[in-house]
Amino acid sequence: MTMAVTRLRDLDWITIKYKDIVALIAILVLLVIVGGGGFLFMRWRGNPQVQAERAISRAQKLVDGLDNPGLDPALRPTVNQSRTMLAQSRAEYGAGRYPKARQIATDVIETLKDLQGTSPASQKFATLVDMEGSVEIKRTGQHLFSGAKEQMILEDGDIVRTSQGSYAKIKYHNGQFQIIAPDSLVVIQALSSSPDGASRVEVALKQGFVETQTPETMTPRDESIIATDSTRVRPAPASRVAVAQLPTGDVATSIFSGSSQIEAGGRSQRVDAGLTGVSVLTTASGAATTEALVAPPVAEYPKDQQILRVEDPARTPLTFQWKGGSGGPVRFQISARPLFSSLLTPEQVIRENRLTVEGLPAGTYFWRVKSEGEASKTYWSPIYRFRLLQIYQRPKIQRDLKLIVDATAIGDGVILQGSTDPGVSVSVNDLEIPVNADGSFSKIFLFSDVGTQSVQVRAFDDEGNEKFWRKQFQSVAY
Repeated sequence: MTMAVTRLRDLDWITIKYKDIVALIAILVLLVIVGGGGFLFMRWRGNPQVQAERAISRAQKLVDGLDNPGLDPALRPTVNQSRTMLAQSRAEYGAGRYPKARQIATDVIETLKDLQGTSPASQKFATLVDMEGSVEIKRTGQHLFSGAKEQMILEDGDIVRTSQGSYAKIKYHNGQFQIIAPDSLVVIQALSSSPDGASRVEVALKQGFVETQTPETMTPRDESIIATDSTRVRPAPASRVAVAQLPTGDVATSIFSGSSQIEAGGRSQRVDAGLTGVSVLTTASGAATTEALVAPPVAEYPKDQQILRVEDPARTPLTFQWKGGSGGPVRFQISARPLFSSLLTPEQVIRENRLTVEGLPAGTYFWRVKSEGEASKTYWSPIYRFRLLQIYQRPKIQRDLKLIVDATAIGDGVILQGSTDPGVSVSVNDLEIPVNADGSFSKIFLFSDVGTQSVQVRAFDDEGNEKFWRKQFQSVAY
């Protein structure tokens, strides 16, 4: 009996030890998984060296795509400068200064992304210029979606997915912009150009809603297409068009400005926005129902890209003004985010054509309005961007800014080309214009009246430094 008890105790000891060994192995496996995951994250996501490698590779791809015999000679200096910057990035990488190398390569990407459509032989890309909330990308050949980042380069076959409350804004090589609304799925199907230089941008809307703004520089040979399973929408140049894939399978196309060709069920029709905008509902059979929309008001102050200089922005009330629309109540939104995923103040319904907002801190803001009415018939105005700058008695850090401007009169306007220091902003008559990473800029500025017109170009930085160029022109046409 004693021997049996002893054997039983030995068996219990062995059983207990066996369980402990299994638990220990499980803990070790878990530690390996966690440690390996952390290593992989640092190696592929959080490692500055890898981030620099990716930025340099992407920049090199852009430079190689643009640098070809068909490149416009006027753009050759920019591409050459980009090659010099890329060589500097590689030198920083070789010296182990990975964050600096990545920053320089990113500047190259910023400089070249607007030039991608200038050469017929160049590769075509799109850029995710803004995103708010959760946006995911699935690359061609990949099986899973991964988190997107601003300034990502997108190519043929990439899929963009937005979650609830999330937005994405894409800029294409032809200058076209596209805003992807929440809960949407978009496939980039074609980014290309023909031998004669005509560009083609085609996306497939599988779910949700997209809004497209085509540039004035599009030619009749250029193509912009938003395709659903049953409908193909072809916005014309300088057109603002929205397409929604409805749960019923029908497609709602809204032409806010310009015009668009709509193809469904073997039928094709051209629809003009007119003065108010038009909505077209199409079915798989091609049946179409057209309905006039209610136009939103137009901003009077502050205008899009306007620079406002105030001594104490946070304590100075700002009055927004607009005109037009339905003449009735107006909905107003203001945000510090370009896609309005969050608002600075609750959305308001205003019965007048103005609204005063208490002081705002210096910074960049966005606002928009729409006429009050049925949701299916009203739509938001274009987004108006403005900047509030504080006026300093003297610059916080003084420096002499560079500003070189070359002006060519064109009758009803002037072509401005010039350069300033990298990182410096530029405005023309207090309307901000884009500046490339190397400090170069160009702008066609159209006059709003005949006779003598004054043009003021201002270069300025966040420390309060500024430099001016002023000249008067005679407007001979309007």
